[in-house]
Amino acid sequence: MIKCFDKNNEVYNLIKNLTERLNVEILEINIFRNKNGGKIQIVLYSKNFSLGVDLMTDLHKMILLILEANFKYSFTLELSTPGIDRRIKSDREFQIFEGKKIKLMLDNEFEEGFILKSKSKSFIFKTDSKELNVFYSDVKKARLV
Repeated sequence: MIKCFDKNNEVYNLIKNLTERLNVEILEINIFRNKNGGKIQIVLYSKNFSLGVDLMTDLHKMILLILEANFKYSFTLELSTPGIDRRIKSDREFQIFEGKKIKLMLDNEFEEGFILKSKSKSFIFKTDSKELNVFYSDVKKARLV
């Protein structure tokens, strides 16, 4: 499990003011470069509202303008949302997905439950029968359900 999101990422630093003003979280940024240009993939999420097609189209236009003004190489931009079965990839995502139902693997089997509360080194995981304080370092796999 990744400890935290890389906030030193150049793309993140260029678009964070826009996404913060719109109350949208940047979950993931992937950058691929080759001799002909590159591809930038960004996964966005909002707790407060759905990121529908119209909003994603508007976000794509705004983010593309920011990135094109700052990068000298050609690239394509792909925006997406996490999807219903996203694999949780960092400690930060447990905070972002607080209240959501997840499948969690600690030993060798999955348990379904909810992320009740996220803390700095652990989170409270609630199943039908118990509440556990789970350290991020103990998580083998986790994904949204």
